[in-house]
Amino acid sequence: MHSELESQVWLTVQQVCDAVTFEALLLRAVDSFKRSPGYDPVQRLHASDIGQSGVQILRDVLHRRGIRLEHGADLPGYLEIRSRLKHHIRCQLQQYLMSGGHSTEEILQDQLARDLGL
Repeated sequence: MHSELESQVWLTVQQVCDAVTFEALLLRAVDSFKRSPGYDPVQRLHASDIGQSGVQILRDVLHRRGIRLEHGADLPGYLEIRSRLKHHIRCQLQQYLMSGGHSTEEILQDQLARDLGL
């Protein structure tokens, strides 16, 4: 599942910080994720949407944390992760943009809607 907002968040974070900071953000996001019971479908993150370095760094972070990748683990163009983890990581990256003053109007509106439960 692709959204322009998700791409914008991933790519903007990679533009405003270096690779070490980006990796640290992903590590923090993965470490703070608490999986809840229940069905959680697999979704793809494509390099065309989040950048090739985004795919590679996320793949490395997940591997280091012992999170098993779904299909596509060895393919360079995408990776597949569970939807709730994907959403959690995007929210953490979006929060980083918000706190650093790097968010666009669209990101601000999305964050406000989520905060209000809309």
